[in-house]
Amino acid sequence: MASGLSIGYIQFMVLLLWITGALMLRFDLKYYQLKKEMKEAKVTSMLGWMNIVLGCIAFIGNWIYQKMW
Repeated sequence: MASGLSIGYIQFMVLLLWITGALMLRFDLKYYQLKKEMKEAKVTSMLGWMNIVLGCIAFIGNWIYQKMW
């Protein structure tokens, strides 16, 4: 788009990774902790943080790529 207001696939993926990671940590993790399901809480915590970290890596990688080209 000529106006520069378009959103690409990478930005959309980063946004989805951040949102899903935050929602998993906010709601799913609390639910499993209340139900005393520690194995599920541990896996949910790991997956939530992995989503957030992967989103950050994709964001930084895209930023570096944009600066190089």
